[in-house]
Amino acid sequence: MKKIIVLAALVMMCQTMVFAQKEKSVKESDVPARYVKDFQNQAREAKNVTWTMAVDSSAYMATFINTDGDKQALRFTPKTSEERYYIEEKYYPHDIKDSVASMFPKHKITEVYVRNLKGKMTYQCRIARQKCCLFCKKETEVKVLSFETNGKIIEVIDEI
Repeated sequence: MKKIIVLAALVMMCQTMVFAQKEKSVKESDVPARYVKDFQNQAREAKNVTWTMAVDSSAYMATFINTDGDKQALRFTPKTSEERYYIEEKYYPHDIKDSVASMFPKHKITEVYVRNLKGKMTYQCRIARQKCCLFCKKETEVKVLSFETNGKIIEVIDEI
């Protein structure tokens, strides 16, 4: 019995480490000052702000609740910044749901957001296969799909 409990604990710890490698939470004081200043200028009324950093420190993202009560994010890199407006599941565009269902029937949509990068608006859709492993669900084959605003797919990116 002890061996089973130890094995289960080890499996859960390994899964946590895999998920933690993609992004990690950081304190605002650990974010470069120019990103914090840009964020404060662009989102003065933001509530519930959380910062994350890409593992390679190439990007920082502030996720927050805007004045309308909607989830939003600002992502900063040395070259540019982008805005993300998250869409609730009940409002996912039908074109995106249909494309995912036909192209990736074993995947599930985990989030959809409108991405504004240098004035160009696109939809981004994150999908993954759900695998049940002992006590928790694990995502595999994670992909990010880019769509034009008319629902036409632009590209498929494998998430690392």
